[in-house]
Amino acid sequence: MQDEVEMRTEEPARWTVERSKSLGADCASAEVSHDKGLSVTVRMGEVDAVEHTEERVLTLSAWIGRRKGCASTSDFSERSLEAAVQAAVDIARVSAEDPAAGLPEAEDLQADMRDLSLWHPFEGGVQEAVRLASAVEEAVFEADERIVNSDGTNFSTSSGEFTLANSLGFCAGYRYSRHDMDAAPIAEDDSGMQRDGWWTQGRAVGDLLDPAELGRTAAGRTVARLGARPLSSRRARVLFDAPVATGLLDILEELLNGRAWYRHASCLEGRLGERILPAHVSVEEDPYLMRALGSGVFDDEGCAGRRRMIVSDGRIEGIFLSSYSARRLGMRTTGNLGGAYNLRLSSTETRPEDTRRAMLERLGTGFLVTELIGQGLNAVSGDYSRGASGFWVENGRIVAPVEGVTIASNILTMMKTIEAIGADEHDTGVRRSGSLLIPDLMLGANEL
Repeated sequence: MQDEVEMRTEEPARWTVERSKSLGADCASAEVSHDKGLSVTVRMGEVDAVEHTEERVLTLSAWIGRRKGCASTSDFSERSLEAAVQAAVDIARVSAEDPAAGLPEAEDLQADMRDLSLWHPFEGGVQEAVRLASAVEEAVFEADERIVNSDGTNFSTSSGEFTLANSLGFCAGYRYSRHDMDAAPIAEDDSGMQRDGWWTQGRAVGDLLDPAELGRTAAGRTVARLGARPLSSRRARVLFDAPVATGLLDILEELLNGRAWYRHASCLEGRLGERILPAHVSVEEDPYLMRALGSGVFDDEGCAGRRRMIVSDGRIEGIFLSSYSARRLGMRTTGNLGGAYNLRLSSTETRPEDTRRAMLERLGTGFLVTELIGQGLNAVSGDYSRGASGFWVENGRIVAPVEGVTIASNILTMMKTIEAIGADEHDTGVRRSGSLLIPDLMLGANEL
């Protein structure tokens, strides 16, 4: 894994674009990626699985007028590349006209090819990967005697490169890497069995949690769930633990996506400038954070993103647009084909002393959510219903683990009533948020 990716991705990208034009396409775009990966799973002291992966793919889009054709291939022989080009052009000839189709505007293409330090390949091989996964599992079992089993600990790594080229003269790419470790222990006592876990991820192995810390955290979370019981139905104050609170950013990305807007599939459609969050809450997007998993020099069609406020002082300031969705909406691309970049939820009222402990005290009596289950969002109506587990809190102290809870509300109401965001910020590498306090939510469950 320490060797540089050997395959040159630039040559086939350029060649297929040029060949598309020679076969009758008015314009074309090609992306070539080459990725190598290693995944190791250790369970109960034994190596459970070792998987090597290598994938190279060329994806070509060709346009004749406003008609688009696409084709892809993992075979880079001249014959296969020629066939892919011919297929894309042939499909374009018979496709329906789409006024919004086509390459992005030249002025929206990225010109600043800065180095974001996204490539830090794994320096070891299988034995080192096994050692890391084993160290996590050893820490899991050493942490508490009630840990009796495991669904396994995993270490996975991948690195690669890609090139994007189009007939506007754009041709650029960069190398990237990603590394993950996770553990899923099983604990047991007289009350029964519980499963939980923890994870860590980053561009560089050095960015990951220490294996011993990861193992202890996974074990602690699992043991804490022992004896969990459902709650009776009630209204209560709810504190979403920071790792769970980052999920609100995923919801906002879905609801503020240009595709959802032009398809009339979002309850936030057309609400630019309106307040959807309290005045003290904002959401920022930054594509250029160094070494972050959510960073990128440009999007999937070569357009530049920018650091910007998505929500400022509670009001919607921007949405996520590709060139296609921008044309459909009469707007300009924001460089988000492929999704949002690094998002951060913050509050001007958050103080450094608003730790997790302080946020529990502010919760007082209520429900601390540490896990959400299922999707449960109707994007059109905003209706929200998710399974949840966590802990019942009284007077700022955790008193009992709970499970089998259903949270029911409307996401618009939930967002408007955010009371506070903690300083206990959790960074997933893509999303960042502190714990999130909502003063009144309906909790549903069977009576004990």
